[in-house]
Amino acid sequence: MPAVVSLLTPLVNVEPGGEGVAEVRIRNTGGIVDQFMCNLLGEASAWARCDPPVVSLFPNAEETVRVVFAPPRSAAISAGAIAFGVRVTSQEDATFSQVEEGAVQVGGFAAVELRVVPRTSQGKRHADHRVELTNNGNAPVTARITAMDPDAILAFKIAPPTIEVPPGGVAVAKLSLVSSEVAKGGLKRRPFNVTVETAGSTSTADAAFEQKPKANVLIWLAVLAVAAVLVVLLRDQAEGAVLESGMALSAAMPPAAPPAAAPTPLP
Repeated sequence: MPAVVSLLTPLVNVEPGGEGVAEVRIRNTGGIVDQFMCNLLGEASAWARCDPPVVSLFPNAEETVRVVFAPPRSAAISAGAIAFGVRVTSQEDATFSQVEEGAVQVGGFAAVELRVVPRTSQGKRHADHRVELTNNGNAPVTARITAMDPDAILAFKIAPPTIEVPPGGVAVAKLSLVSSEVAKGGLKRRPFNVTVETAGSTSTADAAFEQKPKANVLIWLAVLAVAAVLVVLLRDQAEGAVLESGMALSAAMPPAAPPAAAPTPLP
């Protein structure tokens, strides 16, 4: 066997976006100068490297190779222990191949993106919104959703108020609101904000409810009064038309003959 390979760091802790290092010691046990190549196996090999990847050693000499793990800050890299392997081969002895196995413990992180849909709603007293949560982190997130308006006019109901969002996933909650006041004198804009709290982070989004005014009772009474007047006018016009038609008919008829004189009685 031309070399002895030892993994000095079988467990490496690393945070997404950072770096962790494992050390591999290679000792040349052969009788000639040899070059040894380091290759990585497993899922972690996509974001790990050997430094240096090749070492030249004299007989009985040894060198330590650094295996650098640099997982990206992405939901694609799951939190938890990920197995890896370090394979060392010899240039002089093609039959030699030794694999040392370890694990890299990737930390979890939360990155929740919050959206309120629609951003602005309209209604006379109530409206509905969707609260969309996207987990761009690599670990499940438990999120608590709350809402408030600065004037304390709106009351909110969120279902569910606490929601679980998987890594790289999306979860949706329903937000219903109702106004305690009636809008008078035109459209009233009621701003509010939605807050999402997770372990160690808080996100807030602004939204608004445009409250439509209720129809004024006096306006409706005026409309009814105008309608009643129109009904009376139309009725009077109809009666006048009937009367005029009757008079015209009478004028067109020939005059009636005078009544015959009564006979004079005999003396």
